[in-house]
Amino acid sequence: RALLLPLAMTRALQPSPAAHRFLLARHGETNFNAEGRIQGTLDASMLTNRGHQQAKGLGAYVAENEAERIAHVWVSPMRRARQTLEAVEAACAAAGIALPAATARDDLREIELHHWEGRLKTEIMDDGWAEWKKDPAAYVMPNGARPLPDLWERAVGNWVAIRDGSATAAGATLVVSHGALGRCMVAAALGGSMDTFKSPRYAFDNCECVEVAWEPGAPAASHWRRLHTEKTP
Repeated sequence: RALLLPLAMTRALQPSPAAHRFLLARHGETNFNAEGRIQGTLDASMLTNRGHQQAKGLGAYVAENEAERIAHVWVSPMRRARQTLEAVEAACAAAGIALPAATARDDLREIELHHWEGRLKTEIMDDGWAEWKKDPAAYVMPNGARPLPDLWERAVGNWVAIRDGSATAAGATLVVSHGALGRCMVAAALGGSMDTFKSPRYAFDNCECVEVAWEPGAPAASHWRRLHTEKTP
C-alpha cells in the first residue's frame, strides 16, 4: 500500500538517477471532445484534425527528448489512444528510432460513465451530472455503479502491472491513455486519495505528457512534473 506522503512534498523532490521514469500521456482531441460529448469507455470517437496535430506535436517531443530512453510502451485499447500512439511511433521512426512494441492493457481504458456515454454534457445536466461534478468520489449511478472508485481501483492495479512489467529492463516507460485515468494514476502513484480527482493540479489536457518518477523499492513515487503540453491553435 502506498505511503500517504503530502502531495506538495512529493512534487518538490527530485528523482535520483536510479529512479524509474514513467511518461503518462493523454490522447489527442477527439470529435467527442470538440462536441462536448461524453466518451468514457465508448469507443466511437476518433481524433479530429486538431487532435492529429496535437499527437504529431507529442510525437515530435518524444522523438527529440525521450525516444532513445523508452524501454516499454503501454497503451489503452481504445481507438483515440491507439491513434495518438501511432503518431508518436511515426515521429520516432522518422527520427530513426523504433519504439518498443506496445502492450495494450484493457484496464488503461477511460472511466466508465455508463448511460451518460455518447450524450452531450448539456443533455445530462439534470440527470445527475451536477451531483457527479460536486462529489465524484461519493456519486452512485442509478444502476449502482460508482465510476470514480471503480476507476481508482483500476489505476492502482495498473501501477502494479506496469511496474512489474517494467522491472526487467532499464529505461523509461511510456503510457498512452486518458484524462480521468491519468489524474487517478498520478495521484495514486504519489500516495494520494480519490479526493484529489477534482484538483486542477492533476488535470490532463489533450496530448499532455507527465513524468512520474519512482525510486527503487519505494512505496510511492517521489516526483512528478509536466513535460509537454500541446497548445494547438
